[in-house]
Amino acid sequence: MTGPRADGSPAHAGLPVPPDLAAVLDVVRGLLTEPVPAWGPGQADVPLADLGFDSLRTVRLLVEVETALDVELPQDRVTADTFRTARTLADAVHETRHAHG
Repeated sequence: MTGPRADGSPAHAGLPVPPDLAAVLDVVRGLLTEPVPAWGPGQADVPLADLGFDSLRTVRLLVEVETALDVELPQDRVTADTFRTARTLADAVHETRHAHG
């Protein structure tokens, strides 16, 4: 994993947003109780707990992501690490989609 650029922006800033990440960010935004002023790919690494995701809301996020992205995460992927950030969740979705392909 790389650190921030010299200007302080994340190393992945300016890169295209993978479709799974964009979709997960949309679902996360829809479940927020309070809007985040500058919502977008920059929030992909914000801990979901910092956005108000407790255990109940995280279960709802799982259901919403599986429905919206037409994917079922295997039980061994339903972990605290998977639901740490939108990016870790999108990575799990991507890996699940491509595990057998």
